[in-house]
Amino acid sequence: MKALKTIWSNKTKIFEGVKNSIFKSEHVEEIAAARMEICNACPHIDHEGDSCLVSGTQPCCGKCGCSLKFKIRSLSSSCGDEENPQWTALLDEEEELSIKDQLNYQEPNEDTIQNGGS
Repeated sequence: MKALKTIWSNKTKIFEGVKNSIFKSEHVEEIAAARMEICNACPHIDHEGDSCLVSGTQPCCGKCGCSLKFKIRSLSSSCGDEENPQWTALLDEEEELSIKDQLNYQEPNEDTIQNGGS
């Protein structure tokens, strides 16, 4: 249940990372490559998937459990090591909201969830 709550509270950042991994841009890929280089040198990287919030999504961050494939491509995300972050978010909350507006993002409500998204 804790994993589900974590995923739900970070859904916009996860969506951003998924979107950026599908619709690739050179700028985001350069940032992702630099972040992945840092993560590969980190002692908390989990190549086996033991710490991943979602099984089968390794490599992931051993601190937060996020899939690195998506986390490194989410410009509003920062390193999962809150005590000693190795890289920071490039977007602040206001910029992230602006992106949501551009994507016409709407938070699901109770009716939407009960009706399967329709």
